[in-house]
Amino acid sequence: MPVVHNQSMLLTQPHRLQRAVIVALAVLPLLAIILLSLPVWLVLPFFKEGRAFILELVEKMTDALKAFIGASKEEAPDAASPGAQ
Repeated sequence: MPVVHNQSMLLTQPHRLQRAVIVALAVLPLLAIILLSLPVWLVLPFFKEGRAFILELVEKMTDALKAFIGASKEEAPDAASPGAQ
């Protein structure tokens, strides 16, 4: 008697692997940026100018991630805005 495989299960397995690879490729550049900037995070907090630089860097990275994900400032209101509670 021939073995019949569930075709829907066979079709979903490559898609899961493909989705995992896409997520990994999206995360790798961010991980590389964080790892390469590790000396900055360890040294600059001890200097006054370094603290300001780190705050600017965090703000730029946050804006870049929002743009990468597709969220705009209109879609996600800031906690400091008067309308947000």
